[in-house]
Amino acid sequence: MAAMASGPRHRGVLATLLLPGLAGLVGLGGVGVSGATATPVAAQEARDPEQRAQRVTPIVEVVRKVGPTVVNLYADLEVRGGFFGPQEAGSLGSGVIVHPAGLIVTNAHVITGNSTATRIKDVSVSYRADWADARAPMQKHKASVLGFDRTNDLALLQLRSPGPFPYARLGTSVDLMIGETVVAVGNPLGREGSVTHGIVSATNRRLESPTGAQFDDLIQTDAPLNQGNSGGPLFNILGELIGINQAIAGDRQFGRAEGQGLAIPVDRVRELLGKEFNPFDLLHLWLGLDVEDGGDGVTVRQVERDGPAARAGLTAGDRIVRVGSYDVADRTEFNLSISTLDSTRIPLAYLRENRRREATIDAVDIDAAIRERFGATIVAQSGYLLFSRVDPRGAAATVGIADNDALIEFGGQTVDSVQAVFGQLRRIDRGDDADIVLYRLRGGRPYRKLEGSIRL
Repeated sequence: MAAMASGPRHRGVLATLLLPGLAGLVGLGGVGVSGATATPVAAQEARDPEQRAQRVTPIVEVVRKVGPTVVNLYADLEVRGGFFGPQEAGSLGSGVIVHPAGLIVTNAHVITGNSTATRIKDVSVSYRADWADARAPMQKHKASVLGFDRTNDLALLQLRSPGPFPYARLGTSVDLMIGETVVAVGNPLGREGSVTHGIVSATNRRLESPTGAQFDDLIQTDAPLNQGNSGGPLFNILGELIGINQAIAGDRQFGRAEGQGLAIPVDRVRELLGKEFNPFDLLHLWLGLDVEDGGDGVTVRQVERDGPAARAGLTAGDRIVRVGSYDVADRTEFNLSISTLDSTRIPLAYLRENRRREATIDAVDIDAAIRERFGATIVAQSGYLLFSRVDPRGAAATVGIADNDALIEFGGQTVDSVQAVFGQLRRIDRGDDADIVLYRLRGGRPYRKLEGSIRL
């Protein structure tokens, strides 16, 4: 063998036995071709674009189209409580950009670790901007959590970098066909930017979440999913977003789902973004108007008298077509575009009798309004509405309210959210008295009930 490996005669025989087109390759098993220069296979493919184009399937086209909209998420968490006190933890998953300003939809459990005892310290995002080049570097950014809904297991984040970013178009899940091709992209097992595909196996599947919530409209797919795919997108063959991957085979958080993946249908995602994730609830901004989908924009359904929208000149029937720098086609885009603004001033364009007009709504900051009247901040925490930062000269301190007192009833109504407190506050004229019921807490539990009135 030594003579064969080193003798010139055998090198010549080897060269003559090579098939045409292979004489320039590096010798197999470390045996080289005399005088030859190594040519990488990738470079050889690149010189034959027509052959490469023949291998571009519909799935490849979808991945190149939507790949840059898919992000990998890494959340740094602090888990409170326990014998050893706060502990560091981490969570990974996937998400999808749904607005050019860098708004991301993912599962709530991806960024919270599916625990009410966690504090989100930091969220890192990475994505590949060019899916036609597998060697393209991953782009890295930080993201802020705008809000999340544990019941529906959805969260909304925003990239803390200037856009615009590529974003996925929302499709519909109402007309899904059993057997149609779907593509999942995400961060399975921490492997960034992985793609799998399969078919829609079934629709209207039921699953119980760790919080006890029942999901009975899920999409079932056989596209292989792993831990880290949670929160990532499910696309149809047109590249439209049809679902957010939620549960996977062997997922301890949701129970075993052997041989199947389950996704939240995009129609429910759209509904949540258009309702629960509105400026009033998400950003604590009161605009003083209600809108509904109207086709190519949103129609103003109602304007509250003396509210911010009324002061800006809007009336019922106006059709809002632009918010800030972004055109809006429906209520979902309307809410998302407002979420991108970093001010309470909301510039918009609207149509009235087919004439385009512009206005700026000076929205009311709910938290600031409450503090101005109460002389204290009210925050939702640990299942209570807690007073904090009580000003000793404010209305709350005057009646003996202290930090960490829990507000139970206000103005004769039970209140369970900061927004409900604001709603009651708007009904009370300045200088009037309002009934109030509190719990004083000890060790996080009520130990004294306080009732009285407060002059606001």
